[in-house]
Amino acid sequence: MANTSCELVWTKRLLNELGVHHDGLMTLHCDNQAAMHIAKNQRTNISSRGNCDFISRLPDPILYRILGLLNTKKAVQTCVLSKRWEHLWTSLSSLNFEWNELHARFGKFVNTFLLRRKPLVLDVFRLSCFMFRSTYAWEVSDWIRYAVNHNTRVLHLKLGNSVPCCIYTCTSLEELYLYFVRIDSSIPIVNLPNLRKLSINGTGLDSSYVENLLSGCTKLEFLRLESCYFSECIISHECLKQLAIKNCWIRGSRLFINAPNLLSFSYTGKLSKATLSMPSLRFVCLVCCDFSTYSSMEDMVTFFRFLTNVELLELHLECCWDKDLSAAVWPLELSIFAKLKNVTIGFCMFSCFQMVTSILKCSPNLTKLTILQQKEECLYHVDEDEEEASTKVPPNISSTIVVSPCKKLEIVEVKYSRYNKKVRGLVDGLMDGTKELENLKIHLSKYQNNIKRSEN
Repeated sequence: MANTSCELVWTKRLLNELGVHHDGLMTLHCDNQAAMHIAKNQRTNISSRGNCDFISRLPDPILYRILGLLNTKKAVQTCVLSKRWEHLWTSLSSLNFEWNELHARFGKFVNTFLLRRKPLVLDVFRLSCFMFRSTYAWEVSDWIRYAVNHNTRVLHLKLGNSVPCCIYTCTSLEELYLYFVRIDSSIPIVNLPNLRKLSINGTGLDSSYVENLLSGCTKLEFLRLESCYFSECIISHECLKQLAIKNCWIRGSRLFINAPNLLSFSYTGKLSKATLSMPSLRFVCLVCCDFSTYSSMEDMVTFFRFLTNVELLELHLECCWDKDLSAAVWPLELSIFAKLKNVTIGFCMFSCFQMVTSILKCSPNLTKLTILQQKEECLYHVDEDEEEASTKVPPNISSTIVVSPCKKLEIVEVKYSRYNKKVRGLVDGLMDGTKELENLKIHLSKYQNNIKRSEN
C-alpha cells in the first residue's frame, strides 16, 4: 500500500508538470485488513484529527505481532512511546529473553516480566542464557515451567544446564529446539503428541535417550541433529519425513535409520558404517568430509546401495583425496538408481571423473546433471605455486566422464568460481563422453560466493 501511494503521488506530480491539474482526492482501493480498520475507525480519520499516529491506531493483534518480532527487552521499552503502548507488552504471546542483553540484571528482568505478564497462552518462548551462572539454574527451570504451564507452541532453549522434565510432557508443544543442553538419559516419561519439529545441537546423546524421546513423539515429521556425539546412533520413527544429521560424532561408527515414510535426508560429515531402511526416500544431500582411506571410500559405496529409490541426489566432496584411491575404489559395483532424475555433484575436478561415471552408469533415467567446482586446494594438498602442474591428469585416472548410458539425459550444467584449465579439462571430458547424445545441452555458468546446498 505504501508503494502504491508513492506511485499515485508521483503520477499526480507528473500530470501537473504536463499541464493536467487534478485538485481532487485520489482513491486507493485496498483490501488490507489494517487499512480497512483504520478507515472504519472515525477516531483515526485524518480529516477530523489532523496529525495522528497511525501505528498506534493499528489493531492490537497487529501490534502484538510487531512487538513479537523484537527482543523482549526492546518490546518492553516501547511502553514509553505513548499511553496506547504502555501495557501492550504484558499481553505478548512471543517472548525472547537473551542473557547478553542484560547480563547481571537478566534474572531480575525475566522474573519481573513473567510476574507482570497477563496469564495468556504463549505462542513462542525463546531463552538464551548459555553464560548465565549455574547458581541460578533453579530460576531457569522455573522460567521453562512457566512456558510449559502456559501451553507454549514453540520452545527454543540455549542453555548450559539440564532442562526440567516437564518439557517432555508438554502436550501443546509443536516445535522444540535444544542448544547445548545437558541431557539426562533417564527420562521418566515422554508425551509430546503434537510435536512435529525437533532440533538438537551441541549435545551428547545416548541411544536409549533418543529411542525414548522418539517413541513419545508420535507425530514427529522433522528431526535435525547437529554437532552431537553418540555412543551409537539409532533413529527409528514411522512418521518422520525430513532428517538432517550434520557434523555429528558417532563413537561406534554405526548409523542405523529406520524411517519408512522419510522423504528427505541430509548428512554432513564422515560417512559411518550404515544400515538404512528408507523406502520412500526421494531427496538426499550428502556432504562427505573424509575419503583419506580405502575403507572410508568403501563406506560411501555401501551407503549408496541404500539410496536406490531417490529422485534427486546432491553429493558434495570436501576432502583430501589420495591420487590412487579413485582407480582402486570405483570399479566397485553400485546399485541401479532406477528413479534418479536429477544429480548435483560438487568435487575437485580430475580425481572424481571415475566416480561420476560410475554413478551415471547406474542412472538410466537421469535427465539433468549439475557439476559444481569445489575448492581446488582440497585436491592433493596443492599450493598456489603448483597449480599449473596440478592441472595435469594423473596417469591412472580417466579424463573422460562417460554419460552414454544415460539415454534420457538432456542438460549438463557446469558451475565454476574461476574458469581455468581444470574447468576446460572437465568440459573436454564431458564432450568426449557425450558424443552419442545428439540432443544433449551443456551449459557453463559462474556462481558468486559460496554455493547454497539444499540441506534441511
